[in-house]
Amino acid sequence: MPLRAEFDFKESLAAQRLKVQRLQSLFAVLLALFIYHLVGDLIYRGLLALILLLVFLRARHRVVMFTAVERLVVQNKRAAAVINGQQHPLSAYGLDYFSNWLALVRLTTVAGQTYHCYVSPDLLGLAKYRQLIALLKAQSTTSSEKIV
Repeated sequence: MPLRAEFDFKESLAAQRLKVQRLQSLFAVLLALFIYHLVGDLIYRGLLALILLLVFLRARHRVVMFTAVERLVVQNKRAAAVINGQQHPLSAYGLDYFSNWLALVRLTTVAGQTYHCYVSPDLLGLAKYRQLIALLKAQSTTSSEKIV
C-alpha cells in the first residue's frame, strides 16, 4: 500500500510562532516567580533575573529567526519539504519533542542542513496532527531499527 501524506504549514506559520512565544513567556514568568520566592538575597535575585531575561530574549530571537517550513510531503520512503519557498529532498525527519499540544519536528535535507518546525494540533487540525505524530514516530522507530 503506497504511503502518501502531505502537511501544509504555510497558513499557520505566524500563529505557530505566536503560540510558541506565548508558551515561552508563560515559562519565563513561572521561572521568575520561582526565583523570586526561592532567593531571599536581593543581589542574587537581581542577577538571576538578569540571566533569565537574557536567556528569554535569546530564545525568543531564535524562534523568530527560525526558517519557515511551509510544507512536508512524504511518499513511501521519500520525503521532501518546502522551506522558505524552495523544495528540498529530505534525508531524515523525526520528532525532537511532542506532547498533546505541541510538537517539534526536525527535518534534515540531503545537503545536510537541519531545520526545525513547531506544530500544534489546534492550528494544524487534530486529525492531521495525530497523523503527523504517528508518521514521525514510525519513522523514528524504523530509523533506530536500522542503526541497531
